[in-house]
Amino acid sequence: MKKLWGKQAAAAAIAVLMLGWIAPDPTAAASGSLPLQSTVVQANGKSFTIQWTTIDLSDPHLRVMPVTAAEGIGHVESFATMIDHSGAVAAINGTFFDAYEQDESLRHPNGLLVESGSFVRSGDNVSLGIRTDKSALIHRLETALTFKVKHNKSVYTVSPWGTNTYYGDEDLDQVVAYTRHFAERIDRTGGMKVIIENGRITKMTEQSADVPEQGYVIFVGHSSNNDKNLLPHLHEGDEVEVEALIVDGNSGVTESLPQSWDTAMGVGPKLVTDGQVDIDYARDGFDDPRITSTANTRSFVGVDGNGQLLMGTLSAATVADMAQALVQLGLREAMNMDGGASSGLYVEGAMKRTPGRLLSNALIVKRYEDPQVQVTVNGSFVHEFRGFIKKDVTMVPFRGIFERIGADFHWNEQERVLTSKRGSIELVLRPDVLEATVNGKSIQLDQAPTIVDGHIYIPLRFVGETLGAKVGWDQGLYRATLDLK
Repeated sequence: MKKLWGKQAAAAAIAVLMLGWIAPDPTAAASGSLPLQSTVVQANGKSFTIQWTTIDLSDPHLRVMPVTAAEGIGHVESFATMIDHSGAVAAINGTFFDAYEQDESLRHPNGLLVESGSFVRSGDNVSLGIRTDKSALIHRLETALTFKVKHNKSVYTVSPWGTNTYYGDEDLDQVVAYTRHFAERIDRTGGMKVIIENGRITKMTEQSADVPEQGYVIFVGHSSNNDKNLLPHLHEGDEVEVEALIVDGNSGVTESLPQSWDTAMGVGPKLVTDGQVDIDYARDGFDDPRITSTANTRSFVGVDGNGQLLMGTLSAATVADMAQALVQLGLREAMNMDGGASSGLYVEGAMKRTPGRLLSNALIVKRYEDPQVQVTVNGSFVHEFRGFIKKDVTMVPFRGIFERIGADFHWNEQERVLTSKRGSIELVLRPDVLEATVNGKSIQLDQAPTIVDGHIYIPLRFVGETLGAKVGWDQGLYRATLDLK
């Protein structure tokens, strides 16, 4: 097939998307094996062996994300089982954690974590960040999460101390936001659990509380301050607007997390900036000699001159040695990861370095059989579910789209029927059936709706035609945009 470029290519891509399919692109063929590379470099008068793999962030078959222990944040497990339960094809150990805490349920990570445009853990660290435009950077990033609670005509703002963080049980004044990344159920005592789902406070309870799949439980400690000044402003049924932000400490710019960021992991210290050694322990908040002066096995992430992500390990080196070695390797940006007994590297079925301890978290690469598609609805990213291309048909997440346009929908598990209504449009869909009903009229589909990980995906063409949406396509980002009134 002849390749098209510029405006002609964009027009062609949008045209085929509106037909519900995308012509195969040679660059979108299923990814081959990730390369495992090894070299010896000279730095500071010594030789160091570096092993690494390189990830093309523009490859729609690949995604980079943090993972935590299967039991939730605070727990630990082996690097190998993290890889197994996440389905990773490559992985490196992640951020620092309370490795010497005797209670294995309290070994909490110490760096910020972002996955699929949502906070896994709050923080303020030198971080690897991957933006929604699939570019990578290593900057100081800080998280901010607020809940604007609307009651009658008043608005009250709740600003938790942190997200999925642990401050002990002694300080009763704490306010902490929890998601499913932390646990499926919050059972700690000494405070009110405020459950937020679908933009409302659905319940307030002193008892244990289940965390909604796409919502929050805010724990409000029973201090005299909270009981007097915070809790009286919260009521079951109140509307809640959630605002998740990331502040870029390098540029000073504050951006919406879901609009601008996909993945982040905070560790440090910074090693390389613009291809030059850049170590400032005081700036990055480090004074432990195990970081500042001791030679040990080291792990790193970095970005090369082509914007590709590297993750790898070094033989015994100081942080200063590693920074110089990575400059020799040609990295433009680089950051230290947790090292020593935590260092681990896995690439394509081979454990190249095995950590000497159980880990709290890791940074992994997943490979998908079908190209993954970013989806936006009226400019809002559907982060919780990505679309995908199956047999030349673009499939998109029903729930992620229809929730954002305010449609009502109902799933009948017994009859396996999905019904939805928006304005004057009523539709009926059935998984694995190549026919839908719109306002009583049968419509043939390009591909049958399918259930993946418990969620229904439907052809993009059907969404565009049924709802009258304007559909756009970005071939470089594999991003489908839907705009509708």
